[in-house]
Amino acid sequence: MNQHPLSCPGMQRNSRTHGLLSIGCIYLLLFILATTISNAQGETGAKRKETGTMVRMLCVQSLTGDDKEVILATKTKDGKWKEHGKVTLRSPFISQWIQIPKGTTHLLRKQGKGMISLGSFKSGKKLHRAILVLMPDTTKKTYRINVINPEQLKFQKGKALILNYSKIIAVVKLGGKQKVVKPGQMRVVNIVANKDNMYRLLVSYVNKDKKVVACYDRFVSSNPKTRKFLLLFPDTHAGLRV
Repeated sequence: MNQHPLSCPGMQRNSRTHGLLSIGCIYLLLFILATTISNAQGETGAKRKETGTMVRMLCVQSLTGDDKEVILATKTKDGKWKEHGKVTLRSPFISQWIQIPKGTTHLLRKQGKGMISLGSFKSGKKLHRAILVLMPDTTKKTYRINVINPEQLKFQKGKALILNYSKIIAVVKLGGKQKVVKPGQMRVVNIVANKDNMYRLLVSYVNKDKKVVACYDRFVSSNPKTRKFLLLFPDTHAGLRV
């Protein structure tokens, strides 16, 4: 006996309704899942911002001149050191981004069975990213750490950060107009490149007679996807060392 499936208009309508309900449930579940993931990612990102600061170290010159490993660490309530990262310093050197907690962080170096601090810096709640410029103090055998907030300075890609560590006025040109950088001043300057992605880097200083004297002049290739650091130091012969 041949069997035939039963079919009626009411049953067909119920099947279609059931199918539509099933599809609707799938979309609803996908929406809930996406919302949950999005909220979790948002909470994780917010928590990451609250709990730490991303730092990048720029070592102008190491204290020893050799490659030496230093440890970024904070002190716990019981007086012990908690490590957050290790960096091998050399001259010159720029580290990768390292996450540290809010508060005071030390640069430590192992000495025998103990640790000695080579310098420290503080990071506040609103400091999400920071650039640390390490300057050696050969007398104290420590580092002077200059904490730079790139967000506050609007130090973005395609720009240069000029730091004048000398006691004389510097005049700097990065393909565009000349900019005056006073002693101890930090200044962010736009890099203006030509059609060949080159720009003129001209550094001068103001002498005792208030005349502008050029001490560094060359053409440099430009990369709009990077940030440039330009550090100016005193020089007995040239006036400024770039």
